[in-house]
Amino acid sequence: MQRIYCISGMGADERIFTKLSVPGYELVPVKWTSYDKNDTLATYAQKLTKQIPEENPIILGLSLGGMLSVEVGKIVQCQKIFLVSSAKTTAELPRIGRKPFLKSVIQTLPPGFFGHANLMNFNVIGAETEDDRELLKAMMRDTDPGFIKWSLGAVVGWNNASYPKEIFHIHGTADKIIPAKNVRADHWVKGGTHIMVYNRAAEVSEIISNCLRA
Repeated sequence: MQRIYCISGMGADERIFTKLSVPGYELVPVKWTSYDKNDTLATYAQKLTKQIPEENPIILGLSLGGMLSVEVGKIVQCQKIFLVSSAKTTAELPRIGRKPFLKSVIQTLPPGFFGHANLMNFNVIGAETEDDRELLKAMMRDTDPGFIKWSLGAVVGWNNASYPKEIFHIHGTADKIIPAKNVRADHWVKGGTHIMVYNRAAEVSEIISNCLRA
């Protein structure tokens, strides 16, 4: 069975992919590994490639994981890279996420500031049900605040204008984290939010399956 390597978003882990199902494919989570405070998205992506041993892999990246997938695709020749609720380039990020001064501000804040109580906003993330909210709270409880601090700084410092041709970008029209107005997607999910990979999993699964069959 062919594999799809899944890279989750900031503050999330493989549980965010549990409702996805792509017939004929095994979904393999790429786990967060150790990071250095000076790592960029590109250097951290290099570390993640150690968990993707096969040639010409298929990758699925959610949010931060999508940006990392872009960088992985510059290192490893991929069959297909699916981006969900993510950005291919810096220009697709919201303007505030491209302000250089934010990186210096983030660096001055203690890791404890980045705990779930400060970052959790169910409405912005797109948590629509109690199931969504409980999953997000559980994942955030298990996430290292230091990793969130590093990854926020890495995203703000991401200066990327190119991406592999193998990318297929799926985005929701109601995404409030990476607004639709900034994005050039290959497939739009009407009303889809930032966590549609979980709460619209059947639809996202079908889009991925159809693309792989094409």
